[in-house]
Order: sequence, then C-alpha cells, then structure tokens
Amino acid sequence: MSPHGVVERPGPFCTIQDLGRRAGRRAGLAPGGAMDQRAFLWANRLLGNDPAAAALEITLGGFALRFAVETVVAITGARCAATLDGVEAGAWRTVRARAGQLLRLGYGAAGMRAYLAFPGGLDIATAFGSASAVVRDGLPGLLGRCLRAGEPLRWRAPDLRCPVRHVPEELIPSFPDALNLPLVVGYEWAEFSSADRDRVFDATWTVDSASDRAATRLAGPPLDTGPRVLDSTPLVDGTVQVTGDGLPLVFMRDRPTIGGYAKLGSVDPIALDALAQARPGTPVRFVRAEPDALRSALARRESFFGIRDEG
Repeated sequence: MSPHGVVERPGPFCTIQDLGRRAGRRAGLAPGGAMDQRAFLWANRLLGNDPAAAALEITLGGFALRFAVETVVAITGARCAATLDGVEAGAWRTVRARAGQLLRLGYGAAGMRAYLAFPGGLDIATAFGSASAVVRDGLPGLLGRCLRAGEPLRWRAPDLRCPVRHVPEELIPSFPDALNLPLVVGYEWAEFSSADRDRVFDATWTVDSASDRAATRLAGPPLDTGPRVLDSTPLVDGTVQVTGDGLPLVFMRDRPTIGGYAKLGSVDPIALDALAQARPGTPVRFVRAEPDALRSALARRESFFGIRDEG
C-alpha cells in the first residue's frame, strides 16, 4: 500500500507512541507511552481521535515529513517552529496539508518533546496492546526503534475533513524556568533520617543531562541514609528512587518494571508531563502532595479526554 507520508528527517529521537501498554510486565517489558501525556491527548482530541491513537513523539525537533495525500494533522507540545512549505503553521492546532507539501518542525526553543497526530491515528503494528516504541526492549520494527529518514507512514483516516481547531490559549501549558513536583511519600520514607527527609523538600535539585525516557535524573545534595538491603519491588510512573550515589531519579514511561533501590515515594502523575518537557539544568523542588487532590485532578483529566479504564 502506498504511504500517506514519508519522513524526510526524523530529528534526534522520533518514535511512535500511544498511552503505553498495560500487558507485558511479567515479561519485563516497559509500558512506554507518550512522555507528555497532556500534549499527546490534546493532539488526538483536536482531530477527534481515540485518546490512545498512535502518534509521533518528536524529541528536540529537527523533523520533516512530506505528505503524499491531502490530509489534516495536529501539532502540540514543545515550542518547535512548525512550517508548511516554509509558511508558519502554528502549534496546538490542526494543520491542513496538500499532497506534496513539506511539514518541518524546527529545533525547539522551549520544551523537549512535540507531538504530531494523524486522523484516526497511525496505522501501525502493536505488541501487548500498544504501538509504543521502547528502544531498549528490542521488539520488532518500529516497536523497538526510532524512525529513520525515508520512513513511510500511513494513518487510518487520511480523508478526514474537520474544521480548523486549536487549543484555547489559557489551556496551553507554559514551559516554566523551574518546576515544583508534588511528592506522595512512600512506605520506605521513614527509614531515611530526619535530616535527609528535610533535605528532600528543602533542596533545589536540577534535571541532569543523563535523563531519558526511562528516568529523569536529579542532581543535588546526596541523601546519605535510607534502607540499604532491599528486595526488588514493582515500579510505577513517577516512582522516586534513590540510587547508590544518594541522588534521586524519577521514573518515566520507559521505566523498568521492578527496582531494588530505596524509594522516597511517587510524584503526581500529572506533574510528569511538565517534567517530560524540562531541559537539563532546570531547577526542581519537591513539595508535599495532597493525595486526595491528586486523585481528583487525575479523574477530571481522564473524564475530559475520555480515557477509559481498562483495568
């Protein structure tokens, strides 16, 4: 079958993502999924797609796609200048393209990851119920690697006609110079000294350049205490683990399924979207979370975007 578009430049790290896989954990497979779920969900909402429809996650920009059909796409996420045949296309909105036109996303002025959604979602193979790519897991095809120059793409509803839509200005997230991360402390919290517990909230941490889709590493004052002999236990998105060097890392979408280092607790799932867009050197502070407020906010978001609980 003929492609609906061809990737001419994939940029530094471009993958296909959806909301991640819920199966496969017994096999040690990471869930994957869009790092900034808010931006991903808005891209699909603009097109009337299923919330979990597969889209492109474009890290740092430098991306170009040549359309082979007339169609419409949606662009959200990092502040990457988007142009269609050299004319500014905008972002956080739908963009109509004609066959032969070239969409470019420049290198981002702010944020880390942009999202490009297609009508009906990308027509792509899945594994364990998801099209999300996790490069280290070695699944076949685009489930286990980044896109390459010349990559053909097809989407499920290329003929979709929809009006021009955009996200209201007041709902477009900013890219702050510093982040506050609400932290729900876990059952190992009490095994850290009172000085270390105070340090977690008093210190200003910074996003380390070694951060990736698996975890955001934070640089700052080492924590010297905490449990030292632990059994490996399950991890979730947002788990904050203190590694052997005493520094915390926040697990993200490509996290391992289990970990054996001491855990401070877990970060608000919604706050992970902003963390996914934070560039190295961004200051980060932990703040005490109110679990009931976090649960309510997450339920409101899932309701707004129509996310179904599939157990």
